[in-house]
Amino acid sequence: MGKQRIALGALAWSAVVAAGLVACGGGGGGAAGVAGGDTGVAAGATLAGAGTIGAGGSTGGGNGTGADTSAPTVLGDCEMFPPQAVFNTRIDDTSRFPAHGSSAAWIGSIGGSRPFHADWWLGTDPTRRDAYYGMPVNVVDGSAATTDWATLQYDFRASGVSSNVGYPHESDCAVDNGNGYGIARGCSNVAAGQRRFPFPRTNLLNEGGTCNDPNTCGDHHVLVVEQGACRLWEGYATFKLSGQWYAMATAAWDMKSLDLRPASWTAADAAGLPITPFLAKAAEASSGEIRHALRVTFRDAVLSNGYVWPARHGAGSANAGGIPFGSVLRLRADFAIPDNWTTQAKAIARAAKQYGLYVADIGEDFYIQGEPSAAWDENTFRQLGAIPLSQMEFVDMGAVTRDPRFSAGSMAARW
Repeated sequence: MGKQRIALGALAWSAVVAAGLVACGGGGGGAAGVAGGDTGVAAGATLAGAGTIGAGGSTGGGNGTGADTSAPTVLGDCEMFPPQAVFNTRIDDTSRFPAHGSSAAWIGSIGGSRPFHADWWLGTDPTRRDAYYGMPVNVVDGSAATTDWATLQYDFRASGVSSNVGYPHESDCAVDNGNGYGIARGCSNVAAGQRRFPFPRTNLLNEGGTCNDPNTCGDHHVLVVEQGACRLWEGYATFKLSGQWYAMATAAWDMKSLDLRPASWTAADAAGLPITPFLAKAAEASSGEIRHALRVTFRDAVLSNGYVWPARHGAGSANAGGIPFGSVLRLRADFAIPDNWTTQAKAIARAAKQYGLYVADIGEDFYIQGEPSAAWDENTFRQLGAIPLSQMEFVDMGAVTRDPRFSAGSMAARW
């Protein structure tokens, strides 16, 4: 049976803590995969909203699924993966991307009245756990001035705080190659004292803020964009205990590449996908245009522990007929976005129509993730909450996965 992973949204996690409960942790491998025919193929840490968003060249191209010529998203000085990546590809042409045959059944299993929940907030003080939630993104440049290439362990038992043992065999870590740091795929093959991760030297921001107990602080993701090299580093259940960094799982991507993780490998999320490109970011939403997909969670009881492309991993219980990780949810074309909504709410709703929401992890039903930022308009949250799940539909991605140029090991959705 696959290893179980429970990923609670910040609001849900706060409720669990208040009730005196302890969450189930987890991550990593073993769940059955159905990967769309998978044959194995600046300095300092800043919030994502402070990064440069928008500049970039035309995506151009196309594959019969419709060319998307908008400029790609940029964070720091890095494009958030090539424009051909599936999460940078519009899926609102219903003639090419019709509703999935199981859409009605999957939505029915959750409940059509379930509202869209924007699972982030306005608080920016990481010491205020009651008001600081969402997933912030750190930006470093890899140099000693901004970056601490700290050693990282996956076995928490040495800390004396937790008995958790992570998944180094499905993790990526940084290794000193004598001329900088390279990405090692499969950290179990790297000596324990040589496994590293690029933490910001100052002002580290993580999910959960300053909470630092692996038994009670939830998923505690750490997300780092290494500009210059344009690499993305993400950690799940990442804590510094008695001067030593620990994590349950870590993953790295070359953001200039279309390569996905190896089939059946986890990442900092259960689906084996990057988190950062899918987050709602305040600067993008305030500009009126979000040019990428978002990520969504559902509870374990409605999910399958299998996965479909572009996911690489599934987790949780083997629920017959459940929603596979990597499935895509889209706001229906006939949903009329109200004119009086905030610019941010309209941008997020349009992104849900045009790019969709990818099922990325186990958590609360219909929770969508974003960054904490004081730039959010509180009205945005209320307005988005007016979208019920009944106005959404799951999408058939066969226009990509049945194309003869498709590769299950690539995130490319256009050629």
